[in-house]
Amino acid sequence: MENSLLAIILIAVGILFVPFLSRVLRIPVSVGEILYGVVIGKSLLNLVHHSQWLNFLSTFGFLLLMFIAGLEVKLKEIASLPLKTRLLYTVIPVLVFTVAFAGTHWLKLNALTAIAIGAISVGIVVSVLREKGLLSTRYGKTVFLVGIVGEVISIALLTLFSLYTEFGFSSGFWLGLLKLGVYLLVARILLVFLKSIVWWFPNKFKFFFEKNPSEIGVRISLAVMFMLSVAASLINLEPIIGAFISGVIFATVFEETENIEEKLSGISFGFLIPIFFIYVGINFKMPHLSLHLLQLLGVLVALSFTAKILPSLLLKLEGFTLRESVGAGALLSAPLTLVIVTAELGAKLKVIDHHTENLLILLAIVTGILAPVLFNLLVKGEGSESSNS
Repeated sequence: MENSLLAIILIAVGILFVPFLSRVLRIPVSVGEILYGVVIGKSLLNLVHHSQWLNFLSTFGFLLLMFIAGLEVKLKEIASLPLKTRLLYTVIPVLVFTVAFAGTHWLKLNALTAIAIGAISVGIVVSVLREKGLLSTRYGKTVFLVGIVGEVISIALLTLFSLYTEFGFSSGFWLGLLKLGVYLLVARILLVFLKSIVWWFPNKFKFFFEKNPSEIGVRISLAVMFMLSVAASLINLEPIIGAFISGVIFATVFEETENIEEKLSGISFGFLIPIFFIYVGINFKMPHLSLHLLQLLGVLVALSFTAKILPSLLLKLEGFTLRESVGAGALLSAPLTLVIVTAELGAKLKVIDHHTENLLILLAIVTGILAPVLFNLLVKGEGSESSNS
């Protein structure tokens, strides 16, 4: 009981004070929360241990994080872009993974490490762009949309890797793909059905965006998130896929999701998501820092930045400067959450040991610190010429 009370106190202290410390240190809050977890967890003070309630809150926080990421995907906005632009936004992440797989093959590392190197996530991207006042600019939207496409590709690759690792190219693999196809088809049918209802009866869905004591909109969104996450789990897919897809569905059916995002963000980013990041740090076991490990970490960090920056130079075709193109690649080099997911999935599938898992988490922390710093050096805030074009 005493250990549980101590864990609650320490996590509450972290949730409260880490944002202030992160601002002083000029690092993303999520990175600060992981570092705080490292301090109070296995690696240093060993004050907080694994527990069921903490694991539940952490998982809930992660599902909410993926749901909110899905809410950021505006399919209508992407569909309205010129074909050339849409192709470019797809080609860049594909080239990122091409470079990542080529580099890890040359280094004789496994495919999971390649996915971790190439992974793209919009968590830190959105945070940094908002902080600099660039998210609503043409440049900010471009970086964000490339990140969204990259995140979708990253999740798809993780899913395929998980199926291949478990079944090879046997019937189980193809059955898994069939289940995924049926799952996506059902999600698509649900999307069309909901969109049709909202289109025919718009006035009946005003309650979704209005303030009311029962918070029906939040209840419905969470219910759909849990149902699709459980459905994904039942067919041996990662629950985060269900959470992400449910977010995409809501963003497509209800185009004005700002009210729902605002309501969910308070409890999510203010409580549950920080628990997820702190818990990652708590479970992180610092590997022995030998010269070989530091050299390998340096190579992986360099490869991660190279894999993102080289393809991002294609953004010059959209009229952005060299500094902005390199800055975009640098910012996309901080896929904190997906690298952690990749590492945890690899350990779960037993394709990597805990030493490699911790190395990949260390990679996520290092790139999560360096990427925003490099971006801030390369790209000005709101008011830069290209950004406002």
